[in-house]
Amino acid sequence: MTKAINRAYNLLGVALVALHGFAFAPVFFLEDGLTHRLDEGLLFLLGIGAIAWYLRSDNKFSHSLVPMLLVAAALVIKLIAFIFLEAGDLADQGDEFGAIVLFALATGLLIWQYVNTKRLAEKSVQEKEPVAL
Repeated sequence: MTKAINRAYNLLGVALVALHGFAFAPVFFLEDGLTHRLDEGLLFLLGIGAIAWYLRSDNKFSHSLVPMLLVAAALVIKLIAFIFLEAGDLADQGDEFGAIVLFALATGLLIWQYVNTKRLAEKSVQEKEPVAL
């Protein structure tokens, strides 16, 4: 049961980063300047790295901080783009706002899940029966 709980937590964080990275990868080719392309390129690479981490050995079954850190890194990338890279361009800054909200909420969710998945896994081991998520 512990492996299933950890796998769901890890998959959520990895999927959020990977889906965003791949969904907005085409924007990389549509942006006009290198500084405007930088955040989309970094998120695409972060998404690839997240998938590679998840598929590597038994990472998907471990109780790890990595999914939370991946989403937090995506949030930092978008904040840097919003504050520094796309400063002065209101249209581009507006495009970043949705992603900032997404990654801020996802970071909070993953922090909450990290704490609670450990508790659920411990409870499941103690009771020797499945715990409803």
